[in-house]
Amino acid sequence: MQQRPFGVAVLALAAAVLGALAIIGAGAWWNASEALVWLPRVHAERFIAFVLLVVGIAEVMFAYGAWRLRAWAWTLGAVLEVIALLLALLQLGRSDFGRHILTIVLACVVLLYLATPRVRAAFGRP
Repeated sequence: MQQRPFGVAVLALAAAVLGALAIIGAGAWWNASEALVWLPRVHAERFIAFVLLVVGIAEVMFAYGAWRLRAWAWTLGAVLEVIALLLALLQLGRSDFGRHILTIVLACVVLLYLATPRVRAAFGRP
């Protein structure tokens, strides 16, 4: 088995934590209908919960795949980072500008790291 680069281990652990937090957040949103009476009557809180659940599961899947250096995890990680980057770019005009800039910088750094030859080789990517 290929030696796992330290940065990949850090990414896997961070993804596991973020995935768990997203899944916990999904549960909180699912039960938030009483407090969110101002949302449209399309059960927006349930939609948000569903999206958080999907993202959380995807993050946990990436964490497992990255830890085990599975080839599919490289693709999943890149897709998750591109989505995070696009969402942060779309939200730049909104409040909390610094957080969005930090997300953009981190997503770019992770994408560049995943694109390095050593990391690609660790995942069995050409």
